[in-house]
Amino acid sequence: MAGRALQAATTDPDPTQIGLKARVSAARRGVTVAEAAETMESWSVPVTRFAAILGCSERTWLRARGGPPEVVLPAAASDRLLRTLRVLTHAGAVFDGKADARAWMSSPNAALGGESPLALLDTDEGVRLVDEVLTRLEFGVYA
Repeated sequence: MAGRALQAATTDPDPTQIGLKARVSAARRGVTVAEAAETMESWSVPVTRFAAILGCSERTWLRARGGPPEVVLPAAASDRLLRTLRVLTHAGAVFDGKADARAWMSSPNAALGGESPLALLDTDEGVRLVDEVLTRLEFGVYA
């Protein structure tokens, strides 16, 4: 349930005022371990990749996940998760659902130098590149 609120805060179609404020608020308050885990499971992100996205080791993520679910992730990890969720949601919109978006995110892509989009989500520039390819696909530009 908490993950749905997080997703709503990061995917509001209105990027001005209310939508932007909700995203900034979510980033400032931080993301709970429960919200992060729900996001990981919902998008079927492997644990190793998810830890890299958060900027921590797999062991650190598993330790946090095994603890109290209401614990808030550090600000940097929360911000990284929110930007990743924004791109995953964009992929879901481009591919009309999570199933096809998951398949695309996990497959090597020529426009990304043969890497899978998911492998690039651990850096800000990687997120931008994946989002750019999604936008090109969305508007029918060769990607």
